[in-house]
Amino acid sequence: MNTATPEHTLRISAAQQATVLERILQVTRYRGFQVNGINMFSEQSSDALDIEMTVSSEHPVSQLQLQLSKLFDIKTIEIQDTASAQCRA
Repeated sequence: MNTATPEHTLRISAAQQATVLERILQVTRYRGFQVNGINMFSEQSSDALDIEMTVSSEHPVSQLQLQLSKLFDIKTIEIQDTASAQCRA
């Protein structure tokens, strides 16, 4: 991993659909972001998926957020810089 490339963590809440993860990864790749890590949790009591994805790119992460928010099954997206997340850990 190149340390000069900014890394961001996206917390995504999405509808539990068979292809939602594929679409998220496709948009991420098309926008020039590399996925460095991903965790997905399914909530049994609802139809929601909680996805935490760490990405890196020279492109602004707000560009990725905008494109992901256009996907029909996406409910919310929060962006957190990985450096600030490590400070709180």
